[in-house]
Amino acid sequence: MSSIRLRFALIVASTAGIISRTLLRRPGETLPGRLLLLIAPDALKQLSKNRRIILVSGTNGKTSTTREIATLLRPLGRIATSPSGSNLTRGSATAMMKRSALAVLEVDELHLPEVVAATNPEYVLLLNLTRDQLHRMHEVKRVADRWRSMVESAPTTEFIGDIDDPFINYVLQGAHKLTTISFGGRAHQDGAVCPQCGRYMEWSAGNYSSDCGLTNSGADITLSAGNASYRNSELARVVAKKFGIDDVPSTDLHLMERRVSKKFGAVNASFRLTKNPASWSEALAGLRSNRITLILNAREVDGIDTSWIWDISFAALAGKEVVVTGERGIDLAYRLHVEGVKAVLVTTFDEAIAYFAEGEIEVLAAYTAFHGLVM
Repeated sequence: MSSIRLRFALIVASTAGIISRTLLRRPGETLPGRLLLLIAPDALKQLSKNRRIILVSGTNGKTSTTREIATLLRPLGRIATSPSGSNLTRGSATAMMKRSALAVLEVDELHLPEVVAATNPEYVLLLNLTRDQLHRMHEVKRVADRWRSMVESAPTTEFIGDIDDPFINYVLQGAHKLTTISFGGRAHQDGAVCPQCGRYMEWSAGNYSSDCGLTNSGADITLSAGNASYRNSELARVVAKKFGIDDVPSTDLHLMERRVSKKFGAVNASFRLTKNPASWSEALAGLRSNRITLILNAREVDGIDTSWIWDISFAALAGKEVVVTGERGIDLAYRLHVEGVKAVLVTTFDEAIAYFAEGEIEVLAAYTAFHGLVM
């Protein structure tokens, strides 16, 4: 009966996807999975049988890293994945409707335990854990504890993680099979207290150690330091090597960034997605222009709580021409004022474009602003 139900569910879900794409002009990567799981709740488990599955999760970099892994593994044949980055359980279900022996799935942090349990993946790549969507995730330790339980209950899955992030290291302590990677250490904005024992950690040049023994020294693989795009690219390569793919061309690291260029009249705007403290810090450190627009929103997917803007430095904007807008533009403008950064506050993005009038600008945009303006 379950196989009959699954076939029926696949027909209904596939039809819904076609209608969504052709009539509603939408990607059709959410509705099919939602219907599939509604009709056949165990569909994800059934569709995962006899398939090699890789899951990718973390606060930042999921979409680009998943895409990179899928690209590297393309010589092995057809790959089931979600091109748009639909990363909830229903997104995974939609992707798994595609026939393939191999699947590479991006998974939301809170949905990862459910997807691991359903798919029994061969590999899970854990990128990082930092503050994000505080109204939903709460503190980083909450997500880390869930992941730790998930890891302990998946004895056949190999977990791969960047242990320069102490929360990822804490999670991996419970793994039955694991590969640990270090890039020589880096600071972590939420890493003052050890997630394992609760004591203050000792930090030196981006490396940490705790009284309980948690440390990023002694990783299985040690690589040179670099920015987030470089690290995620290298982590994708580690996964590819697990499948026997060693000789791969160098990655264009700009493609690993959520960056899109779009022209607005005489203004050419380069957009970069900035959705939490870690991604804002990374983007601010990589600014190339002296003409900047910042957009801060606070809708559900952005994170309703934006108090984190007081926990990062905006010193990189000093001396630049800065325009601020968005639903929380006033909050951000005041934050810059306190740090001594001059900025012009405008009501809409159109006003920001009018202010610059022509030429090149960089735009650091919240999730909803990024998708609303360029996707």
